[in-house]
Amino acid sequence: MVNVPRGMKPEPRSGGASSGTQGMNREVSMKRLGTLVAATAGLVLATAPAAAQQTGKQMTIIVGFGAGGGYHNLATILSRHMGQHLPGNPTIIVQVKTGAGSLVAMNHVANVAPRDGSVLGTVSGATILEPLFGNKKAKYDPRKINWIGSAASGHNTCFALTRTGITSLDAAKEKELAIGSTGRGSRTFTYPTALNTLLGTKFKIISGYRGMKDVMQAMETGEISGVCGYGWESVRNQHARLLEEKAITLFAQFAYAKHGELQDVPLVLDVVKPGRERQAIKLLSIDAYVAWPVLAPPGTPKAEVETIRRAYEKALADPALIADAKKIGVGIDPIKGEEIRAVVAQAYATPDEVVEFTREITGLK
Repeated sequence: MVNVPRGMKPEPRSGGASSGTQGMNREVSMKRLGTLVAATAGLVLATAPAAAQQTGKQMTIIVGFGAGGGYHNLATILSRHMGQHLPGNPTIIVQVKTGAGSLVAMNHVANVAPRDGSVLGTVSGATILEPLFGNKKAKYDPRKINWIGSAASGHNTCFALTRTGITSLDAAKEKELAIGSTGRGSRTFTYPTALNTLLGTKFKIISGYRGMKDVMQAMETGEISGVCGYGWESVRNQHARLLEEKAITLFAQFAYAKHGELQDVPLVLDVVKPGRERQAIKLLSIDAYVAWPVLAPPGTPKAEVETIRRAYEKALADPALIADAKKIGVGIDPIKGEEIRAVVAQAYATPDEVVEFTREITGLK
């Protein structure tokens, strides 16, 4: 932040000078002062965007999924606690911008949102892979995004209404199962499509839902009969009744390793063949590792990014936030922004043949 110099005064008048000289001195002094003020004002205005986050009273978090879902709930919790760790203690509001599995929100943050630290986004980790897979609607480069961090890694599950009789991946090979998706390119699309291709399951994907809340409502009303790609933490907390009543049965999980509570649920990495099939599923599972990414637009000043990262980390360490997150079933185990950046770099170093194979099996080619 640029401070306007204080104590600038016109040159002192000389008591022995004539009135004409005095007038000339005043005129010169005022011109100098005017020039200085104009220059300083221009400097302040030029640097104002970079300092907006530090001095402003409002920040916005754009959420790529509908209100009431896991991403929205976690962003709401973050908005209550993060402001106190930022300079100026800005008010943080949450704005929903749904569409295409959060691709709409990602495009907005990357291309439209101010690059001054006043706007953040939280989207699906699958958006990291959209440009890699050649989606022309993905108007951003994940390697240039300023990743702030993630609250935790996740475990994305596949399950069906128990009454369908589909209680395993083998059963899903024998009978068609209608499952809901938030859009092409989202994990609720790529995961079941990959399973159909690699294992011969018969998932019928119904797309177009705004978020997982809508997907789950559709399942309960009978529009669909299952889901593939829903975080275990959200299922366990937001849909505990379905678990208690054994109304749903989990039959697969996407992650780098099994969740401690899901030891009896097959890990897809262990089910597919070694080699390129396993490499492809590991690439898709980046989404589970990143889970709840928060990001700032590319081009945001480095100082602003670091300030936001520190505030984010402090907020996630706040016992009050941890308690609130626990209420929605999210255990805080932070991933730093630099870790996400490294994962992104690794993904974009994947051999072309593996990327092409992954595109083929997910229907994105």
